[in-house]
Amino acid sequence: MGRFKLIEREYIVTLKSDVDYAQFNQEMIASTGAGDIPNRTVDVANARPGSKRNTHYALNALEVIKLRKDSRVDAVELPPEQDDNLIIEPLAIQTGNFSKTTSDSGNYMNWGMRRCIEQNNPYTFSSPSDDQFAYTLDGTGVDVVIQDTGIQIGHPEFNDADGNSRIKQIDWYAESGISGSMPSGHYSDWNGHGSHCAGTVAGLNYGWAKNAHIYSVRVNLSGDTQGFPVSGAFDIIKLWHRNKPITSTGYRRPTIVNMSWGTGTGFVNITGGNYRGTNWTGTSKRADYGMIGGGFFSRHPIRVISTDADVQELADEGIHVCIAAGNSRQKIDETGGIDYNNYYTNTNGTKNYYHRGGSPFGNNAMMIGNLDSNLHSGGLEQKASSSETGPGITVYAPGTNIMSAWTNESGGSTYHANSNYKQNNITGTSMASPQVCGLGACILQLEPYHTAASLKQKIRNLASQDNIYSSGLDDDYSNSRSILNSANKLLYTPFNSGYPIKTS
Repeated sequence: MGRFKLIEREYIVTLKSDVDYAQFNQEMIASTGAGDIPNRTVDVANARPGSKRNTHYALNALEVIKLRKDSRVDAVELPPEQDDNLIIEPLAIQTGNFSKTTSDSGNYMNWGMRRCIEQNNPYTFSSPSDDQFAYTLDGTGVDVVIQDTGIQIGHPEFNDADGNSRIKQIDWYAESGISGSMPSGHYSDWNGHGSHCAGTVAGLNYGWAKNAHIYSVRVNLSGDTQGFPVSGAFDIIKLWHRNKPITSTGYRRPTIVNMSWGTGTGFVNITGGNYRGTNWTGTSKRADYGMIGGGFFSRHPIRVISTDADVQELADEGIHVCIAAGNSRQKIDETGGIDYNNYYTNTNGTKNYYHRGGSPFGNNAMMIGNLDSNLHSGGLEQKASSSETGPGITVYAPGTNIMSAWTNESGGSTYHANSNYKQNNITGTSMASPQVCGLGACILQLEPYHTAASLKQKIRNLASQDNIYSSGLDDDYSNSRSILNSANKLLYTPFNSGYPIKTS
């Protein structure tokens, strides 16, 4: 009879609390065959750097049997979300009108939530037939920070199921240990943008993390004077998080931050540049070289080193960050990519790298593109024509015609559930990023040990693949629907009624 190869799967090996993790792990990954593993190197499927007891290894069935008999091992189990024998029960099923709409009024919910609980598009023809959002996780035990224009205090979207507000109005200076006085108008929203983002992340009806605590860091955007300056809006979060106590989980309460704002500049005063290693001269924007831009002054994102350093320090502190990629159609390439070093010069001699995306930016932060509410002519879903795109996009999420909460201070329509407050339907990568932030908060409820890098990878791994239209080209800049060699990943969660989980 011929020999057959045993199939390897991902298993969590849980060590007993007094076991030397480093020694055990060395045996597992060594090629000497020490311990219970045969003479081969065992791949680490998920290193779990935040844990000294849990590591995910690629094992076959015989190796699992042997390891379960090892006196140092507490358990060898499939990850909960991959174990078909587990029953993960939804906490609730939210019913409502999840139809896509361009209207600002009515009892419409956030269609992005309904879209992302299925691998394949339930909106192929019109609206899903059941109009239900089944959810297993609700962000309990997680802190969500909205770094934006503020949040409308008192809005019912930010209450819990018992009607108590989940917005924590803290003194950021006092909580972080930095001297300073809070602006008197900090806990309000002058624009509506921040309330909308908060509603998508953690709203009771519009949001994913329906039981997370909500924190507002109002930033001085567009001349606002009641928030923190950009350079001061990071350390307060970092030090506040560091000052949190260790909980019974063995970790601090996780912190995840949504940043639906960015820095940009205009394609102006051009004197030449370099495209894919070739120098060129001229005073005009070169669309054939990917200098697309959009909006006022033909804007494109630009990086600010100090801001990016702040984002990286948040990640180093264990804080998770979701960032809106931008709405000027520019390609964002990865370090080392063919377009990463494309630049143009201007009259003051500055090199502007226009394919690196804008700040805030961080290698371990998530950069989110906008999925359109309309389908492509071929039937696939498509990126929004205005959305940034390219290899630098972590994942696409619904961001077009998203209904959520709004401020009482600026425009909007009457909130469908309480006429004293408002709602609004708006579009942009600013609306896509909070979808990812909300799902991230839910994952952190179940897996609080994640580093910034591992949560980013988790969301990429869960995402559905190849549902978005792609031309297959990396330089068809005139095609506003081209994803320009993106990974073609669309936000997806298995923590719903289709994949129930039961946790104690």
